[in-house]
Amino acid sequence: MEEEVLRAKKKAMALLLHNDRTEWQLRDKLARSGFSEEAVDEAVEYVRSFHYIDDERYAVRFVEIYHETRSIKRLRQDLYKRHVPDEYIETAIENIDNDDSAALNREFERIGQKLADMSYDEKQKVAAKLYRKGFRMEDIMDGLRKYE
Repeated sequence: MEEEVLRAKKKAMALLLHNDRTEWQLRDKLARSGFSEEAVDEAVEYVRSFHYIDDERYAVRFVEIYHETRSIKRLRQDLYKRHVPDEYIETAIENIDNDDSAALNREFERIGQKLADMSYDEKQKVAAKLYRKGFRMEDIMDGLRKYE
């Protein structure tokens, strides 16, 4: 058992060497690697004692990195999929003032001059695509008027 715990700790450290992960992601990776639940628990406690995993810090950094390219709704979904607690998600999103206009503007800039040449149906497809990405429809329509 001691040897398995040591291997689990080393594996946890190796997993965190290149990518920050949530506690759930780390537990999942270790369990998939064949470690017992006890070994996983001890490995997670070990890396937590050095502050190598911190779901709140993960959420804040994730939102800081992706808030200019993803909608608020998408950020919430991505963090939820990673099993980040709701209070950490809300704290992280509050740090960016619940504003996803930068990400929406970036999407419109990518479309660029083509927007003026698009038919009504093509604009509707663009609006639907942006809506599926999690942007609010009123913001999308404002953006379409602005960039026409």
